[in-house]
Amino acid sequence: MTTRCLAIDLVVAVLVTVCFCPAAPAQDAIAAGEQVYEEHCASCHGEKLRSTGAMPDLKDQRADGRARFDQMVMNGRGQMPSWQGIVSQDQLDALWAYIRSRARD
Repeated sequence: MTTRCLAIDLVVAVLVTVCFCPAAPAQDAIAAGEQVYEEHCASCHGEKLRSTGAMPDLKDQRADGRARFDQMVMNGRGQMPSWQGIVSQDQLDALWAYIRSRARD
């Protein structure tokens, strides 16, 4: 009976590791992206992605819009300044993870 309990415990531990560990890096990226957003984006796009209506609502970013998003952030457009040299690629990835984690679609 003890061997069987150990085997069950081992299977449960493996399943928990496989099922829940991949979410940790995603959560870390989202948290890092939130910090980038609060530091560089919130003053125009709204605190915690709450759009004031004056600027585009980033929660409307679609999953297939990553290339356009990267281009707009790094090169700027209209009133949006370029963040090239200020925001790193890792920060841009984290920012995208944060925005997509709260996206409407």
